[in-house]
Amino acid sequence: MSTSAQSRADLIRHSAYEFALTTVLLFAVVSLVRWLAFPGSSLAIGDPDTLFVVAGTVVAALIAALMYSPPGRASGGHLHPGVTVFLWTCGLFPGRAVLPYVAAQLTGSLAGTALARVVWGKVVGQVGYGAVHPAPGTGAVELFVVEGAALAAVFVAVALVMSRPALRGLIPAVIGLGVGVVIATLGTVTGASINPARAFGPALLSGQYDHFWNYMIAPLVAPALVGLTHRALRTRRDRSAPTAPTAA
Repeated sequence: MSTSAQSRADLIRHSAYEFALTTVLLFAVVSLVRWLAFPGSSLAIGDPDTLFVVAGTVVAALIAALMYSPPGRASGGHLHPGVTVFLWTCGLFPGRAVLPYVAAQLTGSLAGTALARVVWGKVVGQVGYGAVHPAPGTGAVELFVVEGAALAAVFVAVALVMSRPALRGLIPAVIGLGVGVVIATLGTVTGASINPARAFGPALLSGQYDHFWNYMIAPLVAPALVGLTHRALRTRRDRSAPTAPTAA
């Protein structure tokens, strides 16, 4: 989930992996909207609750698969600016790599959304390029709090797994499962974006900017707070740990 990015060549290669992985993710997400949400689709699911459960299951499996893939293992498989910020605030990711990673993820969001338009045609425009929307009547503060709290819960689970070396190999599964649960449970309420890369490309290409900044900022603030808290607790624990006696 982290990356060494020791050299400039490493950083360029890993950022390219992040671009490619996020492109695949957004292509898949917009494709799901095209096939499951468009009324004229042969696979359309009319019940919104069922739709988001199915979408959450598929996205959960896809995120875990992308993180476990060779490019995902090489770059850390962030696929999400909030993951990058979380690891940086934890002290586990170099600050100089944050902006290149985030830029690659957002560019991948645009590329994946555009690719879905090329592959599936104008019907993608008819479903708003998969742009995210909350339920009617959802206020900005409510949206920010619910999206942020849901993502914070996912990262608390990730932090707990990270603190146990024997379980670190499960981090992709934990992230995928957490995102899937949020989509299934909050999709009909907030739209369950919980990823700036999920919101960015669809909003730009559709021109639909309702609650755009909420969808971009809440998924950065929540991981940053969890990351800073995790780092503070780890530092406190390390300072309070007994030191080994030295030989006289």
